Amino acid sequence: MTDDAVRPADLVTEEDLRLLRELKVKDRLHDLEVAYCRGIDRRDAQLLKSIYFEDAFVRLGDMKEGGVDEWVNWIIDEFKPRFENTTHYLLNEWYKVDGKTAEGETHRLSYHRFGDPSRELIAASRTFNRYEERDGVWKITFREVIRDWIHERPVDQELFTGGFAMELSKPGPEDKSYQVLSMFGRGPLQPE
Repeated sequence: MTDDAVRPADLVTEEDLRLLRELKVKDRLHDLEVAYCRGIDRRDAQLLKSIYFEDAFVRLGDMKEGGVDEWVNWIIDEFKPRFENTTHYLLNEWYKVDGKTAEGETHRLSYHRFGDPSRELIAASRTFNRYEERDGVWKITFREVIRDWIHERPVDQELFTGGFAMELSKPGPEDKSYQVLSMFGRGPLQPE
């Protein structure tokens, strides 16, 4: 190879490296949001707490606001036990990254099934999030949730039998995912 030959490393610009870092950060922010859904639905307090910095603040409209420990304890001990099951689906995600800070708006659908009387709520919400990188780790520092719409209806138990019958997901550590997926245990989300 001659001195004037172009090597692949010479083709990578500072802008390429900046964009690659931004994509990596956005992927980590996505992981935080997916971990939130799993933590809520599997009622995994350690996982939920691990996606926030300890000094983060969470606001759920008039339902609850406060620090992370207070909020997670309320969700796990008081709010979620009212439901037989919940599922949270992450939809649109939009992130803006600026150095060691980022913001994001995420859209979710959530399903909440009550046992007695048998009814279900289906709701859409949006979260407004602030994230930071501290010591090389990205986590949430602020989250506010607003409601877009909500619908309640009776549960049609027959839909869970017959041609649509499958094992039902469970809200805690007994969920099938812990038996089938060896890489998805309970507990905190691991750093990047």
